[in-house]
Amino acid sequence: MAGELLWTTADIARRLGISVEHARRLSHREDFPAPTQHIRYFNLWRATDVESWLTEGRQDR
Repeated sequence: MAGELLWTTADIARRLGISVEHARRLSHREDFPAPTQHIRYFNLWRATDVESWLTEGRQDR
């Protein structure tokens, strides 16, 4: 895991061009990747997992 880029919901929101609240709702979907770390009040996702979800696994295209 060392060296991997990790994203918060704010990072996901920036990547998608949506609000942080919308990114938070997306992160609760069954098909969204599971967070890889929990730090205090933050969930963290591997950027590569989110990018894969965007290009391959997203069901609402």
